[in-house]
Amino acid sequence: MVTLQYTGVFALLMAEICVFVLLILPMPVRWKRAMITWSSRSTVAQRVLYGVRIAFGFVFLLFADAVMRLRKVQQAKDTTRLIDEHTLCQQKVQQFYAQRNTYLTGITMFLGLILISTHSLIAQLVEGAGSSAAPRLVSSGPGSAKAQVETLKGELADARKELEELKRKDRDMATLKKQADSSHREYMRLADECESLRKQLGEHDESKKDA
Repeated sequence: MVTLQYTGVFALLMAEICVFVLLILPMPVRWKRAMITWSSRSTVAQRVLYGVRIAFGFVFLLFADAVMRLRKVQQAKDTTRLIDEHTLCQQKVQQFYAQRNTYLTGITMFLGLILISTHSLIAQLVEGAGSSAAPRLVSSGPGSAKAQVETLKGELADARKELEELKRKDRDMATLKKQADSSHREYMRLADECESLRKQLGEHDESKKDA
């Protein structure tokens, strides 16, 4: 009976490995989306998942039983002092089977958790890929091409307006530069006249003193 139970656990482990390989196998997004949709909505898949959950409950019980048996075998081995060769061989066999059952049930539960997480992650990625592909399909029609042409025309008109504005600013800068040059020349002329008047006044004052 115990051998039949662990044979079922081993079969469940093999099924989990096959499903995991199927999930991570590279395939088109359309096929993977169909597979994820079927596993999420099909009544057959839901019944299979319900049975797998019940099986995981039994696997957990077998895991706890295997751990307890392993501890008992280890305690019996530690407490026994004088044993013959037959008893030692029997203890090693019991320890081997207890370790095998512990690893088998533990790996089965661990891989089951990985499968659940992988299925959820792939479902989210497939849904995200589908939702991002839908706008691209919608925007690839002739109407969208016309809208893109209109958008480009508007951007071109804005660019022309900016270019005209820059040219106008350049003309204003040139005008300001000319005005600054003329103001500088006028300032220099007035400065020269002021200097000449100052010299004339100085000479007139000196002539008065001499007189």
